[in-house]
Amino acid sequence: MAQITHTYILCILFSLLILIVHSKQLDQKKPCKRFVVYYHDILFNGTDAANATSAVAVNQTNLGKFNHGMMVVFDDPLTKDNHLLSRPVARAQGFFFYDKKDALNAWFAFTMVFNSTKHKDQKKPCKRFVVYYHDILFNGTDAANATSAVAVNQTNLGKFNHGMMVVFDDPLTKDNHLLSRPVARAQGFFFYDKKDALNTWFAFTMVFNSTKHKGTINIMGADIFAEKIREFSIVGGTGDFWMTRGIVSVTPDTQQGNYYFRFKMDVKMYECY
Repeated sequence: MAQITHTYILCILFSLLILIVHSKQLDQKKPCKRFVVYYHDILFNGTDAANATSAVAVNQTNLGKFNHGMMVVFDDPLTKDNHLLSRPVARAQGFFFYDKKDALNAWFAFTMVFNSTKHKDQKKPCKRFVVYYHDILFNGTDAANATSAVAVNQTNLGKFNHGMMVVFDDPLTKDNHLLSRPVARAQGFFFYDKKDALNTWFAFTMVFNSTKHKGTINIMGADIFAEKIREFSIVGGTGDFWMTRGIVSVTPDTQQGNYYFRFKMDVKMYECY
């Protein structure tokens, strides 16, 4: 494992230069917002749970010698300077995995979570609708009714299911009745990403196939349990929702044990074509 020892060092530090450019002006040279933060990652080594901010959730494959397939789930601090102990201005919650057999290379997907007194004024959406999301977790016997299942077991970091991944194909209905006819389906996954509290990260696609709507809406974001209303980002779409962007406001509607929960999803699109 000598060629990949950097994976196990105490801290991985990135400098992230954030450039935000309005998507309707693709030739724009100057970003409308810009800032720099430093990303710190401390990989769990089996004993340093107090300091660790990430852990291996999926082990490497046997393809090559560069950790191919290994997936790491993280909840990492972001600071204004490059000092690990500086006060975080935000957190990066998500995952990365190694994807090459012949060289070190990683692929990232994460959300920057900010929690401050600054708020952006809300614009009026160009499209808006509400759906209810139903998830029935497979308990080992109810295959006929289940719509999701645990695909990756939790790590040993903390006591809040860190690293556990659930893959789902869940119905979306107009009202809050589980047995109502679905208007679409939510297909994707979520995983638990914090060691000291319940928190999940979602990535999924709303799939529409009816006489009223055809197409998809791609959604991702941090499901922050401490928030009464969570917000996911709409990052794109196809068909009737081609290249759309916006926000999904998610409100927990009910939960029955560990095997069924329902979200109310207020879907607001701010770019419509």
